[in-house]
Amino acid sequence: MRLKFRAWGLIAAGFIFLLVTLVALSLHSQACASRQAARIFGNATYVMGNEYATQLATLMNGVHDEPYLTVEYTGRYAYGDFNGDGLKDAAIILIENNGGQAHWYQLAFLMSDGEKLVHKASQFLDDSAIINSIREKDGKVLIDMFVHQEGDCRAGPTKRVRNLYAYKGPDRWGEVEKSPYQRIYTDSAKAFQEIYKTPVPSRIRETFDHTIHAHENCSEYGCAFMVLDGEKQVGIFTRKFIVVDLGPSDSGGIYATLVFEGALVPFSLEIDDRGGGRYELRKMTELPGLLGDRFIGLLQDSAYQQYWL
Repeated sequence: MRLKFRAWGLIAAGFIFLLVTLVALSLHSQACASRQAARIFGNATYVMGNEYATQLATLMNGVHDEPYLTVEYTGRYAYGDFNGDGLKDAAIILIENNGGQAHWYQLAFLMSDGEKLVHKASQFLDDSAIINSIREKDGKVLIDMFVHQEGDCRAGPTKRVRNLYAYKGPDRWGEVEKSPYQRIYTDSAKAFQEIYKTPVPSRIRETFDHTIHAHENCSEYGCAFMVLDGEKQVGIFTRKFIVVDLGPSDSGGIYATLVFEGALVPFSLEIDDRGGGRYELRKMTELPGLLGDRFIGLLQDSAYQQYWL
């Protein structure tokens, strides 16, 4: 009898060991799949907008961060054949913020062309939705989530829904234009080389050095264009800057977008070309929207220190 119980004990222990091993292998497999998905979806390019206004957003490590457009990959995804062509497509959940308090959750369809996944369409879910799960079901995407109903606060949706979303073909987007921030994200080395092969950045530095007091515009309320240097406020024209965009202006001169050392917002400059290598600063404007921490971090990379003047 004792041997019989011992045998059953060994069988039970073996079964438990096998079960634990299978669970551990399953969890490890899921973790590997999630890391692989993060590498793919967290570094892809997405189209944000509609048929009237469209902008590209290229994620780096899961985030695209620039003034008035932040896009984040949530880590939620599902694979399936969503257009019936026999290829493996993907559906993921992104969060878009346009500078306000709203965080728009959306379902993005990435369709396979046989070699890569390309963002083709998006469907709106809710502001600050709480996602429980996402999976493929019968060629569609099933999302279990909480969305807002009357009386809910922004951050606390309470209505639980399980909605099916079908891919209905590619969205109709307007003409896609890259912002200067997008160009820096996608090919910063080339973008900076094109900007700094011109004499304009160094001329801007010379202009600031010679006209620093003329442009501070001080009044009884203080000076415009100030930035903190430790605990001390100093004129922004004394700080280093990097030019992130440059091109011809509508007035026949040159426009430039600058990021100053220590500043939280970008600035736009209008410059008149006087000929013979002479440039005159006509106007400088503080642009709306805060610079994202990731974008600032990218500019501060050691590879781009040569461009700070």
